[in-house]
Amino acid sequence: MKRVLQSVLCALTCCVAVPGSPALAAPQVLKEIPASLLGDASRQKVFVLAGDADEVSNRLLIAPEQARDEDILLDTSKALPLIKSQYSSALQGVFSVHVLKGRPGVMTVIDPQAEEAVVKQPFVEAGDYIALVTSEEDNAVYNFNLLFAFNRGSKQFELKALLEVANNDSCDRSLVSAVELPVQTLGPITLASFDGREVLQKLQVARTGSIEGVRKKLMTVNSADLLDMALAAYRKGDDSSFKDTMSYALMGGGSHDTCPPDSYIVAKYYYPQRPGWSNDLGFLLGEAGYYAESIELLNAVIANHPNRTVAYLNLADSYWAVNDKERAVAAYKQYASRMSEAGKVSKIPARVGERIAGVSKK
Repeated sequence: MKRVLQSVLCALTCCVAVPGSPALAAPQVLKEIPASLLGDASRQKVFVLAGDADEVSNRLLIAPEQARDEDILLDTSKALPLIKSQYSSALQGVFSVHVLKGRPGVMTVIDPQAEEAVVKQPFVEAGDYIALVTSEEDNAVYNFNLLFAFNRGSKQFELKALLEVANNDSCDRSLVSAVELPVQTLGPITLASFDGREVLQKLQVARTGSIEGVRKKLMTVNSADLLDMALAAYRKGDDSSFKDTMSYALMGGGSHDTCPPDSYIVAKYYYPQRPGWSNDLGFLLGEAGYYAESIELLNAVIANHPNRTVAYLNLADSYWAVNDKERAVAAYKQYASRMSEAGKVSKIPARVGERIAGVSKK
């Protein structure tokens, strides 16, 4: 078997023929990606090859860049199944193959529009890793990223991260969330044992059913940087820079007609594990004049973290700005009550009492 595989590789990489090996026609190369997957200076190539005529799958092959005497790292025909299109007799791939570069403190994923996005989650600090990304007809809204990294101990490409990545289902269809799912959802998997058909069924069940373990929404680097830049400009009193920065928080280039806040704000900017961050962005949205977006996000923060006292103040201010005084006063009262219970009456801004009293007199 080793000689046969080396003969195939020679046909692919134009190396010299292996003596005694049978003559083999080069398989059709659908994709060839240079990579450095082993955590050292060595180089490999990742091939996606067309399967044989009687196979309903493509072939995934990983080999050293110079493949004369070294072992092939992976050769499997189970990872990349083909399924029949619902519109024709053509066969389509279930998973696309990507090689992504490791970087300290972050992880790169592929969104449903095949664009790369970087999230704040440590993964592979250096070198590359492999992503198998689901691809379904008529689904431009979400996909699954299965990320495999090489384990030098087991000498296997092991599943290390599983993410559901979603885009807005309307408007500009850009990224709204990347949620890390427990890898136990699929069980212990290596690329060598990966059965694409079986895994796709498990992923479909996981999306529609309950998943054991913690789902963690990961923050994009773009979102984190946006808040940092906006907050810095706000604190400096640079109103022009602040409002310009905050305009990038809106989908559709700042056009309210294009992207209604309820179509993306919570999905994109509410982070269950970081309510303080979401509250700060909600506050800044209000300060920039994006009151509908601010109200949408802050309501989500309060609904899930009702003890986040300052969120009531920020929400009340945004309601007041759009002349919804009934809801504003209700939120001001919640804020004042919670501050009083915490013994912080002296820190309540004067406008809170003034606005409550002003509306009550009418």
